[in-house]
Amino acid sequence: MKFVILLIFILFTSACSQQEVYSSKAINKSKHSESIIEATALSADGQLNLIVNNNGVCLWQITPLASAPRCLPAAHAQHIEIARISKNKQFFFISNRVSVKKYAINDLTIVGEWQVADNIINDISTSKNGQLLLLGFRSGKASIIDTHSNKVTTYQKHRLDINAVSLSDNGEVAFTGSSDKKAQLWDAATGETTFELAHASRVNHVDISADGLVGFSIDAVKDRNFWDLQTGKLIAELDTYLKFIEVNGSVFSDDKRFFLTGSPRQVLQLWRVADGALLAQWESSMQFGRASVLSVTINDGANGNMSISASNSDGVFEQWDFPTQ
Repeated sequence: MKFVILLIFILFTSACSQQEVYSSKAINKSKHSESIIEATALSADGQLNLIVNNNGVCLWQITPLASAPRCLPAAHAQHIEIARISKNKQFFFISNRVSVKKYAINDLTIVGEWQVADNIINDISTSKNGQLLLLGFRSGKASIIDTHSNKVTTYQKHRLDINAVSLSDNGEVAFTGSSDKKAQLWDAATGETTFELAHASRVNHVDISADGLVGFSIDAVKDRNFWDLQTGKLIAELDTYLKFIEVNGSVFSDDKRFFLTGSPRQVLQLWRVADGALLAQWESSMQFGRASVLSVTINDGANGNMSISASNSDGVFEQWDFPTQ
């Protein structure tokens, strides 16, 4: 029954696009857990996969494939629901929604721990070098944490829950989405709002390009938009007639031409930013019957291809090629 529902979903999403949708078989597939994953994160280059489950916190090297992951014991994984890896691959972060811990990747030692009193964390994002943290809270507040100086600055950015956050690589531009039906672009140093973008319903997911110039936001009903964050103007909407789209993880390509999303329904989709066209989609493999796509990456590959990577809730890591020519 689950297979039939998934097949209908894939066929329907393909039919919704106004051009042929590319798909292919995975060129690399690895099982990184023997149980359901609580949280996972891929490095920006797709070469590290951070896995959190009941057995502990484990860091897998994709290539060259290590014989075994490097792991922290189960105590470090207790109640962890959010994981991130800094783009420079020096640090990873895990959160139980009350606090955030920072670890050094080279020796898995803990670097620091932070929490903001009486606030429940819904989402986190980091600068490229891992120095700055952006936390979004259920209270509508957002905090910028300098993990070097331990300075914590908190702003009341939204009236209701902040559901999603994204920080530019340099840590200067913050993008937040809230149940108050707003997405806000703001200055991480001052908290000053640059643009406030209205939506039809609660904003469930946001993302920002590495340079902070292009953004994406999606609400619970109909708005799924690419934004020019220099002007606050709409670039395009996702070209699909689906009434409901969920996004767990996403990423812009380095040149901002493409945008990759991962959904709770096993599906990865590659969109063109200029017009919102659906270019490609792939199905993530099930191991335990869930396979929610939690983390995704895009990288330049060999022979003019892009490399697409995903890590899912069943502990499966996969890679696909996408021809850009």
